[in-house]
Amino acid sequence: FQKLFGLSAIASVLALTGCGGSSSSSDDGAPETKLSADATQYVFESKFVDDESAVSYGGQTTRHLLIHDLVGEIAELSDGGNAPGDVATQLDFYIRGGLDGTKDIDHSYADVVDPVSYEPGPTYGAISTGKDLVGKIAGGNGFGVGQVDKLIDEEFFGWTDGLDDSPLPIELVDYFIAQIDILATDGNQTEFVIAGGTDFSAEVTVDSKGRDFKQLVQKFLLGAVAFSQATNHYLTLDFDSLNVRDGDESDKNYTTAEHKWDEAFGYFGAARDYDDYTDLEIRAKGESGDYKDGYHDLNENGFIDLRAEINVGNAVNCAKRDLGSTTMLDYTKTAFDAFLLGREILNNAADGTLTEDQLTTIEAQAKIAAVTWEKCIAATVVHYINDVRDDDIGDGFTDNVFANAGQFENLAKHWSEMKGFALGLQFSRYSPFRDGSVEGINKDDLKQVLSLMGDAPVLADGSQNGVAPVDGTTAADVVEAYKTDLLTARNILQEAYGFDSADVAGW
Repeated sequence: FQKLFGLSAIASVLALTGCGGSSSSSDDGAPETKLSADATQYVFESKFVDDESAVSYGGQTTRHLLIHDLVGEIAELSDGGNAPGDVATQLDFYIRGGLDGTKDIDHSYADVVDPVSYEPGPTYGAISTGKDLVGKIAGGNGFGVGQVDKLIDEEFFGWTDGLDDSPLPIELVDYFIAQIDILATDGNQTEFVIAGGTDFSAEVTVDSKGRDFKQLVQKFLLGAVAFSQATNHYLTLDFDSLNVRDGDESDKNYTTAEHKWDEAFGYFGAARDYDDYTDLEIRAKGESGDYKDGYHDLNENGFIDLRAEINVGNAVNCAKRDLGSTTMLDYTKTAFDAFLLGREILNNAADGTLTEDQLTTIEAQAKIAAVTWEKCIAATVVHYINDVRDDDIGDGFTDNVFANAGQFENLAKHWSEMKGFALGLQFSRYSPFRDGSVEGINKDDLKQVLSLMGDAPVLADGSQNGVAPVDGTTAADVVEAYKTDLLTARNILQEAYGFDSADVAGW
């Protein structure tokens, strides 16, 4: 499935309410505000400085770069040749690097848009100075600094291995990095039993318990930093009180309200002409044309602007789930239109006052954007649940061993993506697991989902996280029980997010 009509195809029939337009009311009495004919892209001019953009989210772009480059650095690791601790120190730069301009280094996003020229570059600081990941992770840096108050109910849950009784998200990131350090410095490849003997994993970041820490790091950071900051901070703000020109001397091109909304959009990861892409193009699998690789020179200046003209993060996952649906889902358009409408209202009111109707609409769009984004993550978890359940079906576990190395590595990859994404579902106040919007669903159900997944997959020999099956239980029994547990987890997600059963089966 690809989007057949962009926003521009329908926008001409819609009018903007509250600022030179007309309005109507929905059945519940809330104002029904529509996008104007001009609002087809996330492009807005300043109300304070002529011919200047009012859009700014360089810090969010930089953090996407840091996550991207951290994962790229992990992918380049080889086993051995490093002293214990060296790899952890090397990788910690991306977490706590203190990018203050003096310690700035080149980023590697060129490999994403190669051979097209890109800007700004080549350093992180050229995009935004002083940015790191630890300063924006839910719960803070472990020493009472950072986003301490952004850990909902002061509780992080879903992982126990290697952590204490009151863990923080940053401690889990550090645990993942520590495991990568061990795997990359011990000089030993991960060994496992296959039919006819033993084999070794070529993946440095995969341990003997079937966990791929490269995948866990990336997917968890997208939740604990990007998703958390957007949905538990920026989209929850009192935009009325922030509708003043931003800056220490009130010298910015935008209001504080506009900027905070932009920061949420930046964490989503969509290009500013996101709705003009097909789903295949968003995921960089287009067949032809200027959009086919997931980026597009919107302003036609000969460069790809990393802050505006490329799709990254969960914005890409939304397109994947749209493509995989059988019910013609369009999460990409739903999320983008919500971000777009809220931003248009804020731009129109930037040199004036927000009306009550406009505020009501902004709050509604914030929830739509957050919940749709979360559905993209949850649907991706469902996708990987299906993969994990199927990983013993293709070649099959035979005599309690893996059929080949690929089966072991696929299980590790799919399980780690499943678990990494699932951990991120706890970071939004708009979540159906948090807000009581779905009868019978609450936070305990999400805890059950994460518990059913465990801190490692069940392997072919029936072991999980290093624990063998209890006496009298066969490996096949344990594998089937785990598949049933994952099906239970999938059913909980289906109920919580209102997924169609055909989509759930097909993702």
